[in-house]
Amino acid sequence: TAGVGEREGRVICPLVAARHFGLAHGIGRSGDIAEAQPKAAGSSLIYALTNALAADALRRAGGAGVSECVTLPLATGMSVTLTLLALRQLRPNARHVL
Repeated sequence: TAGVGEREGRVICPLVAARHFGLAHGIGRSGDIAEAQPKAAGSSLIYALTNALAADALRRAGGAGVSECVTLPLATGMSVTLTLLALRQLRPNARHVL
């Protein structure tokens, strides 16, 4: 059998733990976030499946050259910030986002 949560993962907030089914996935021992976690085979499998599904979605959206993908956890505020920064590069003279 394989566990689905990483041993070293810690989730302090009960609400977050419930929302993510108690799963926590840390960075691999080598410092490579995409590295499989030897003590968390279930989490590593879910992560590999997530990457494969994300790559497939990008290919279906027109990214024919996408061969693999790495998904990373990101909080909502940071996601919005990165999106707005990307939009600013597309339209540097724009003053508002609707």
